[in-house]
Amino acid sequence: MIVSRPARPARSSPPPGGPGGPVIGWMQAGLSWLMAYQRPFRRRVASDGLVALAPVSVAYALAALLVSALWRDPGAGHRLVEACCAWRAADLARGRPVPLFGSALLVRRPVEAVWTVTAVWLLLGPLEAMVGSRRLLLLGVLGHAVPTVAVDLCWLAGTHVGGGLGGLDVGTSAVVVTAAAALAVLTQSAPLATALVTGLAIDLATTPNLATVEHLVAAAIGVAGALILRPTPQPQPIPVEPAAAALAGGARRAPVGRAGSEETP
Repeated sequence: MIVSRPARPARSSPPPGGPGGPVIGWMQAGLSWLMAYQRPFRRRVASDGLVALAPVSVAYALAALLVSALWRDPGAGHRLVEACCAWRAADLARGRPVPLFGSALLVRRPVEAVWTVTAVWLLLGPLEAMVGSRRLLLLGVLGHAVPTVAVDLCWLAGTHVGGGLGGLDVGTSAVVVTAAAALAVLTQSAPLATALVTGLAIDLATTPNLATVEHLVAAAIGVAGALILRPTPQPQPIPVEPAAAALAGGARRAPVGRAGSEETP
């Protein structure tokens, strides 16, 4: 008598990527959702290159790195940056406007330099690809100069104490915040807008001073600038029905008789 043995249950294969496969998949899906606003920019970078697509953004990052490196030079480099980029609120009363614009290129901490380079890829480059180089340059200048002057005037009109403006008032943060706000409006990206609002709220809760108000003004300029400088959509051609196109073509090919001519019987 032959006794059949019960079949062994099939072993379930492990999920792709090991035990953490589902978690990694969720993380990848979340990252893809967060960076969805960058997809058109990445496609254009792959075909045209970053320098050709966003020359002003790349030049801004390189200039910031150069100016910040010269600031650390104890010799002539430091004196040059001091003259052109070391802005203080008191300079507004002295009538020295040149360092106001140069201060957007000076960062004093390595983490700020890393963040500036990262912002070129995440914010400035995509915004330049959407609005163009000249509009990005205009938006960056306004986003840096207007909040800086407004906040410095408030500081000068007050007791000149606190607010984080007693020393140097430099950095790329106002430009970056302006670009982030404008890009969030143009791309209608909910994750980007949420990240910007969260960052501003944390900044306001932890350091409620005039420097934080400067970032709020920069964000407002970015939103307004995006609404004003948004590219005008090109009119789309109206499709022509095949029958109408054929009729128009037949009308063009029809012979036109001479005036006063008679037909031959």
